[in-house]
Amino acid sequence: MKRQMMAALVAAALFGGSGAQAGVITPVNLDPAGQGLNDTTPRAAEGGNPGSTVGEQRRIVYQFAADLWGSLLQNTPEIRVGASFQPLACTDTGGTLGSAGAYWIAADFPGAPLPGAVYHGALAKAISGQELESYPVDITSRFNANLGSPGCLTSSGWYYGLDGNTPAGKISFLDVVMHEIAHGLGFSGFVGYSSGVLGERAGAVGYSDPYTHNAFDNIRNLRFTAAGMTNSDRAAAIRTRGRPGWDGANVKAQVPMWLEGATVLQVSGGTLNLVSQFYGVASFGPPATASNFNAPVKLVNDGVGDPTDACEPLAAGSLTGKIAIISRGSCSFEPKTVNAQNAGAVGVIIANVATSADPGTAPGMADDATVVATIPALSVNLSDGNAIKAAAQGASVVTASLGKVAGQYAGADPAGRALLYAPAVVASGSSFSHFETVLTPNALMEPSINDSLSSSYLVDLTLALFADEGWRLNTGTAKVNGCDTGVKLFMNPGVIAGANLVANERVCRVEAAGNRIHYLGCMDGLARDLQALGMIGTADKAKVRLCATKAAL
Repeated sequence: MKRQMMAALVAAALFGGSGAQAGVITPVNLDPAGQGLNDTTPRAAEGGNPGSTVGEQRRIVYQFAADLWGSLLQNTPEIRVGASFQPLACTDTGGTLGSAGAYWIAADFPGAPLPGAVYHGALAKAISGQELESYPVDITSRFNANLGSPGCLTSSGWYYGLDGNTPAGKISFLDVVMHEIAHGLGFSGFVGYSSGVLGERAGAVGYSDPYTHNAFDNIRNLRFTAAGMTNSDRAAAIRTRGRPGWDGANVKAQVPMWLEGATVLQVSGGTLNLVSQFYGVASFGPPATASNFNAPVKLVNDGVGDPTDACEPLAAGSLTGKIAIISRGSCSFEPKTVNAQNAGAVGVIIANVATSADPGTAPGMADDATVVATIPALSVNLSDGNAIKAAAQGASVVTASLGKVAGQYAGADPAGRALLYAPAVVASGSSFSHFETVLTPNALMEPSINDSLSSSYLVDLTLALFADEGWRLNTGTAKVNGCDTGVKLFMNPGVIAGANLVANERVCRVEAAGNRIHYLGCMDGLARDLQALGMIGTADKAKVRLCATKAAL
């Protein structure tokens, strides 16, 4: 986390040009002329973004995101977010889309809820209501300047629309900006991801922070900051899928509103009682379901090399009616599955091995054009695989099945805590400071941006997490030039119709350029779109139109 001013800030320019105001998040353009946010390359308007150049569209998106968060969170004085485009790490198949963090931190400031804890600067300002430091920005953010160029997700590119309709293969710049600003507002913990040392990532060793304070260890049954938790406990939790969860009351209350019921893999028999959401699915064969994946488990033996890898044909009838447990390695996934299928298996579980690059993760399973599997296949990590193999060799019958568990939500622990991302191999910038990838539906603050997000309308559990950290949420209604539309800024869980209205009203002003007829047409279209999405009713639409007629341009 940066605590010193950057030299580039000396010549920083505001997007909006306003002074400090209550409830305002202001982007600060850190790019030089002609680059990044100032790119003069012509670009056609798209998705409600009226900008005519790449740079202008980028600035409009960033301002839109700032207006969304600014209308949802109470913050006095103004919060300033530095923004720039940089050549971030990237390959043709993956890369960093953006990064952000607190520019400065504060501890034991006036009104601080947690003594001896460091806070993101923006949150500290919002809680105290004071300018605690004289830094020109509170948050820094960077975005990948090379996206869509040769060698950097070449077939992709940024989408600058504001409507949530990201074309296939493109990446929503708005979703990435919303995600990164959220990190700077407080969606990240300062605990050392590898060491478990409190405050290490902020240079404040021994200090807790509001994010880490709310993290819960499902093995020790303690919060991360509890007296009984050691550095090694925290480090182990951050590297164990399903172990860290969010213990804040607001998120826990909204988990049932947002998340679907979880489909879990259950394997039981003898002393084993494995229940897991962290299994992999195959890109070949029929999808595994509760109806086709429920049978006794049997460990395979092909009699050659590693006899449990099923890379050689298995004895005919040796797996009739069984789900085969198979070790990863030596050959690809689909041939293993076909060998089990030919021996009578009705399903397959493929266990990761210690020699893989990431044994703590259930591997993805690609198809193989040389064979065709007709039975479902799942994968599990090394630990779960070893447990299943050991149980399958015992005297008791071991059964595997997929199904729902009453009260269990997809991406939450049995107590309803939303899970935090904890891959077995620490991923710098991703581990811990995100929700787990198994949340269903997907969440804005998972480690990877995906096509199902639409942060212009939904921020799911993120607002609830902010409330747990100490942010005060704006529970009022959207106003247009002082006229109250009656549309709530947000409704749980994270439905932000009113905030969308506030952010789009600024865009309508930009697009109209002082032309009242164009402004009213834009606002009318906005109201119709929100009604079509079911986010406002007929009376709300009429009030938005009425307020638009009163607006001073």
